[in-house]
Amino acid sequence: MKKHRSSVFREPTAAETLVVMAFGWSEERISIGAIVDMLAERGFGLLILLLALPTCLPIAPPGLSAIAGFPIAVIALQMVGGLPRPWLPKRILARTIATEDLRKVVRGGLPVIGRMEKVLKPRLPLLTGPMAERMVGILIALLGLMLASPIPFTNIPISFAILFLALGLIEQDGLMTSIGIIGGIAALGFLAYMSVLSWDALSGWLGGAI
Repeated sequence: MKKHRSSVFREPTAAETLVVMAFGWSEERISIGAIVDMLAERGFGLLILLLALPTCLPIAPPGLSAIAGFPIAVIALQMVGGLPRPWLPKRILARTIATEDLRKVVRGGLPVIGRMEKVLKPRLPLLTGPMAERMVGILIALLGLMLASPIPFTNIPISFAILFLALGLIEQDGLMTSIGIIGGIAALGFLAYMSVLSWDALSGWLGGAI
């Protein structure tokens, strides 16, 4: 359980941690392993937050949701399984990305995270305990898999639901967690609705083509 921040000492916020990681890295490229090492000390939530953040931005390139969705699901399932810190295969940890690309993601997400952090605080412990975290992990895993689906118009609501859940985990804020749960269930319902519409449209097109 996270200790309540005091005026003398407090843990860096999620936004501050991301800024230090992205803008404090002096090399042109940064490995996935280095990112995991810097964020893992804060638990699973911050790494999930970073993965979901680019998919929340309107400037996200096509196909990014599919790339981010599966790692989010894998990391969330590790949280459900009780692993002490996130684990990824060595070949993935060895991959690198341009530091400037990481900075663009962090810079683009700071306004959203900053506004949310102003109202975050530890509360509603029933929704922040170990059992609740495992249930949240299951929901995040489902949302991560859905994020990787090709159904149109679903990425943004799913991404924001994951973002809310991750912030709830990081700050032990049960209210933010409950918002994320409601948003996640709504996003899954919307995805199911869009899937039915897409299937009906595809069936109608195939029927007309035959």
